[in-house]
Amino acid sequence: MAGLPPWFVERQLRAAEATGPKPRSANDRPGVALIGCGGQGTRDAQNAANWGDVVAVCDVDRKNAETAAAKLTVDGKAPAICSDFRRVLERSDVHAIVNGTPDHWHTLVNLGAVRAKKDVYSEKPLTLTIDEGRRLVQAVRRSGIVLQTGTQQRSSPRFRLACEL
Repeated sequence: MAGLPPWFVERQLRAAEATGPKPRSANDRPGVALIGCGGQGTRDAQNAANWGDVVAVCDVDRKNAETAAAKLTVDGKAPAICSDFRRVLERSDVHAIVNGTPDHWHTLVNLGAVRAKKDVYSEKPLTLTIDEGRRLVQAVRRSGIVLQTGTQQRSSPRFRLACEL
């Protein structure tokens, strides 16, 4: 691995040691699960479906989950539907989570995903308190998973102008 950046080598070694399921090769499509099937979460999962296969959706409101599953069905293959996010985290075919839950659930779902060794894309706000944020950062660093949070509007010229005004 000579000539590779140290962060890349470290990431690869951690991935090899991880006990959680990962795609078999770089050509495989990861299994993605949506937790929180409202409008934004479903749009995020539709975007994720460009690079992975949505294998499960989860929402406490069955109608929301069914609507999302219908939108995320590809070639007649519908994602599994469930109402308890912990069941999603137990699935071996799920490699990444799209967290579209209401704000007060973000930290709990993110920490659960970290413990289950699932990569996470989470809507904002990432946490509600500084303490939650610190605990989540520590957990992510220990686990070696990837966690990203959406802050797209922060880079929009209109929002930047509003901040400056």
